[in-house]
Amino acid sequence: MSAKILTFGGKFANMKALKIIATSVVALAGALTSASAGDLKLDTAPASRFIEVDVHALGGGGSVTQNYCKLFPQIENLNVNMGGNFGLGGRAVFGLREYLGLGTAIDFSVTNYDTDMLVYGQADSEGISAAYIDNIIYRVTVPVFVSLRFNVDRSVRWNIDAGLYYSYGLGGRQKQKIFRGEINAMGELVTERENLTTDYYHSGATFINVYNRGDIGVHIATSLNFGPHLLVGGQLQYGFKNSARKTGVVNPRVHNLSVNAVLGYRF
Repeated sequence: MSAKILTFGGKFANMKALKIIATSVVALAGALTSASAGDLKLDTAPASRFIEVDVHALGGGGSVTQNYCKLFPQIENLNVNMGGNFGLGGRAVFGLREYLGLGTAIDFSVTNYDTDMLVYGQADSEGISAAYIDNIIYRVTVPVFVSLRFNVDRSVRWNIDAGLYYSYGLGGRQKQKIFRGEINAMGELVTERENLTTDYYHSGATFINVYNRGDIGVHIATSLNFGPHLLVGGQLQYGFKNSARKTGVVNPRVHNLSVNAVLGYRF
């Protein structure tokens, strides 16, 4: 099946990502409004610690958004399914004031997501095709962010982090299962099955387009510090950079998305 036919995309994943981002923005705005209204304690004193360090584990989901359906009208049905995202990392936040910090982190993660699609009416036949694509990706991610810190209680602090991240693909693989069926000139049903495993990054054999290793995007996180050591929270990362290389005259757009819970230990 040609690259013109074998495409996957859709509006649902894009709408879902935008909904998550919009919800996060509303939550941030609500937090700032509450703080200004005096519901939370904003400590403007100099930072008691020059640097705060933690190690943490990540667990959640990872996927991509894309525009393949807009580019290829032959696609009748398509699903991009969010898979698991797991990682380990460390974070350091430099105290500017008690309520304000400047932070960075380094996270190593593995992400799995899959795609299934159905295509009708190829250009040269009346055949039908189905494709099942399974992806696994290994990445290192470095966010840089501003951290707002509110005292909820004597031993509880609420953190809101917002900034940008850069990630680099260390490796990965893609498994393709493609099924084709069409009626030949003799009226017989002819079927074909193709299996292929290839590297995820910088491989000309990946489904539809080649994937770039580097990515830049938005980083939004929130967490609670309980006592001197425990950290519990969540984070959202969405890529601004197009992860797909141009395919002939067609310009696919693929953006990475991950949503994670965070559990950490503060030193």
